Amino acid sequence: MDPITPTTSASSVTGQREVQNAVEELGSEVFLRLLVTQLQSQDPTNPTQNEDFVAQLAQFTTLEQATNSTDLLQQLVDQRTELDIVSLLGRDIVTEGDILTLDKDNEPVLSYLLEEDTRNIQIQILDKNREVIRNLDVDQIQKAGSHDIVWDGLDKDGSRPPEGPYQYVIQALNEKVKEVAVTTFAIERVASLLPGTDKPVVVASGRTYGTDQIQAIR
Repeated sequence: MDPITPTTSASSVTGQREVQNAVEELGSEVFLRLLVTQLQSQDPTNPTQNEDFVAQLAQFTTLEQATNSTDLLQQLVDQRTELDIVSLLGRDIVTEGDILTLDKDNEPVLSYLLEEDTRNIQIQILDKNREVIRNLDVDQIQKAGSHDIVWDGLDKDGSRPPEGPYQYVIQALNEKVKEVAVTTFAIERVASLLPGTDKPVVVASGRTYGTDQIQAIR
């Protein structure tokens, strides 16, 4: 008995792949115009075979549907992202940085990460003019890792400075009085949003962040 041969020849399969590649490279509109031109210009004595023409249209239709589905999915993802960031308005976010926000009666938290154990930590809180308004000292051993310190919101004179963003600088020393690397974190209130941009989250200090830069929400 003769072996059964597939109805689609190897050359036909190769042709379908070439069609798909052409559609992907040229775009659906350009490819469709070329296909129409091909039919108008074909040799009447050697017209395009029906199965080849059907295969080309099938490849075109499949790719067109896939492209439309991808576009729709991206629109849904974009809409979900915009809905998610709306919930950040008025919330405090944590990012890598050195800014904290002083409100009317809050006590800001200074968060930092120590690369190794420390014996002494000195913290300076600076105003918008980079003037030191308060010094905080931690004269005790702190292990490597994450730590928080609460600032009571008062300056060195015992008064409460104006509301707004402040900067803080940390110097950490180990038992050998050698400086220890410190990573500081900013905790700021989300003031507004810029949907559709790479950095849509705007905080009180005017800085902007991408959603991938937000490490926590408080």
